Amino acid sequence: MSNLSILDEVAQKLKTSSDQIRFRRELAGTSTAKVTEISWGKEKEGILKQNTTKEEWIIYSSLAKKYKLPVPNIIAISKTSEIPWILLEKIPKSIHPKNWKKDNIEAALREVAKVNSKFYNNPILDTLENLPNVNEENWKDIKRKLQNNIMKALKIAESHKGKTPLTTTNLETVRKDINSKDFLVRFLAAGRTLIHGGTWTYNFLQTSTKTYLLDWQESMIASPALDFVHFYDFLPIHAEGFRVRFSERPFTLEELQNIYFDELEKNKVKINKTKFKQSLKASISFQIAHIWAPMLKPDVILLSGGRYFIARSLRLWPSRKTMRQHYTDLMEIRKKK
Repeated sequence: MSNLSILDEVAQKLKTSSDQIRFRRELAGTSTAKVTEISWGKEKEGILKQNTTKEEWIIYSSLAKKYKLPVPNIIAISKTSEIPWILLEKIPKSIHPKNWKKDNIEAALREVAKVNSKFYNNPILDTLENLPNVNEENWKDIKRKLQNNIMKALKIAESHKGKTPLTTTNLETVRKDINSKDFLVRFLAAGRTLIHGGTWTYNFLQTSTKTYLLDWQESMIASPALDFVHFYDFLPIHAEGFRVRFSERPFTLEELQNIYFDELEKNKVKINKTKFKQSLKASISFQIAHIWAPMLKPDVILLSGGRYFIARSLRLWPSRKTMRQHYTDLMEIRKKK
């Protein structure tokens, strides 16, 4: 399907002609999706997301309205996931994550907990066949992919002789953990739910009255601890143009856990804290193998002056020293009793 035919389909859904649709400006998208602000008719505006993942299309087409997920209003959506597109309402004014206060961060985490609680050990999970599902049936394939990510990263770390932010020690520790016989049991000790898969503050859109969660491309069925780990992991990371900087953590791990558990309980979900801790530790290994290890690619990392570019994010990241400390802090959580 060409871009023109997508435009025709959008126009048909909007009950207008394609020549009445105006592309106002392109917004920051992802590695696969193209995101554009469009207008049509008299003062009608929306955000068109083209070529997104099938996972995100499933979320918006099947689950968003039924389960009242915290997403912008869906104006129109493609008929199938063959070449998926979604047209969302434009939220006129929001608070940039770099200006978030502690209340904003807490509100965002509570939305994550609400989403997790809606699907926690819910039979609906077994009907979502087109979403990635971390379970015993699929574990062999998922484990192979995670291990492949680690092994590729290990080769790069070894060839760059200590210049990469993730060290060979980090990667070997994660490799052994994921390869352990009881890893899946520990990972799922806290139960199963629908997770967003990318709960970075920059994937939220927050106004003075409401919090929206965007970019559901990485959605899957997994441990709720994985969404929590991603939120904690990326909380101090801020994007400023083509640079990434780190800030001080406004909450401790324990404070964030208390907020998360409080919201779960408000939504009538109670998770054993000992089992959650098991899942949390396993989720850190999963996070590194799934998110961080694939970023170590010889053709996309330019090491220079202790800093490095990651083409996947098109940004210059902090020094190896800063990133190594970040990973060290993350890995230390696995050792806590």
